[in-house]
Amino acid sequence: MSSGEVDLDALPVRFNPPDEWRVPDAVWVSLHQGFIPPHDWQPYESAPAIPPEWPWWEENGTSWYRFFRAQAPSPARGVGNWFALGALGLFAVVLSPFTLPPETLGIGGAVGVIFLVFGIRGVIRTLRTQGAAPSDALATIREWSRERRETYFRKEYALFRSRDPRELTLDEFMTIRTATWWGENSASEES
Repeated sequence: MSSGEVDLDALPVRFNPPDEWRVPDAVWVSLHQGFIPPHDWQPYESAPAIPPEWPWWEENGTSWYRFFRAQAPSPARGVGNWFALGALGLFAVVLSPFTLPPETLGIGGAVGVIFLVFGIRGVIRTLRTQGAAPSDALATIREWSRERRETYFRKEYALFRSRDPRELTLDEFMTIRTATWWGENSASEES
């Protein structure tokens, strides 16, 4: 994943660096979505102090909603089945006075009401079991980002080691890569 491959508009949140800070590489932004740094954090040596309560991330328009829609479980098939049962009950209640003889009218209406009640109840139960939106949206984004970052560094470190047998640990490799993303090293020093 290089800077050219990262579509920042497709990410759920936009990075908002403090005034007078460097803007990190797009790969860093992509791999650290939702990251909340400690108060004394300095991604590069000359970084100015962090203002208190700085808003590091902001919603990225429709990508925010697209992200959470993709994270949500797909609707259960049960919703359709329960909805069909409720619709059948409503249909029976509405049509029974016109189609049934007077002596069976009560039975048809009662069956229709039972189907309608069970159908509505089933739809509500199924929708509730699908889960609500996450209580902490940034925590969800951070977890998603952490998994992507771990996968990225595992692959990149293996590729680096296959090309360069230097004895760099994974932590050293990550430190060098992060410094490069913040403009501290040249690309030639990293390789």
